[in-house]
Amino acid sequence: MLIVEDQNRELLDSLRVHLVDALRRHKRKPYLPVWGELFWALREIAKTGQRLGQDILIYPIQPIGTLLYRYQSDKFQVDIPDPGITISLTAEQLIDALINGSFAPIESFPVHKPPSLG
Repeated sequence: MLIVEDQNRELLDSLRVHLVDALRRHKRKPYLPVWGELFWALREIAKTGQRLGQDILIYPIQPIGTLLYRYQSDKFQVDIPDPGITISLTAEQLIDALINGSFAPIESFPVHKPPSLG
């Protein structure tokens, strides 16, 4: 059971990193297409949440808040605690918002690190 949990955590970590890398690349080079990459990563996160039967924290957003996947509603949710705003979005709506610069991850969110060769 522990191995399966580790595999799911590693899969979700990899998907989060891929999603954030694509967003950061789009910010640097907005002329490159990223819609498909974002759709793939969000779809895989949703499938994992459905398979596990649990909500998935995708990443913290700037300046304060969280981006989540809610498996029961099959929607993505942005929670901003002050002033207490919650926004539910489909994957397509979220992708459009992300491409337009909304709900950016915090700058300190981990970036991709190549595997060690040791």
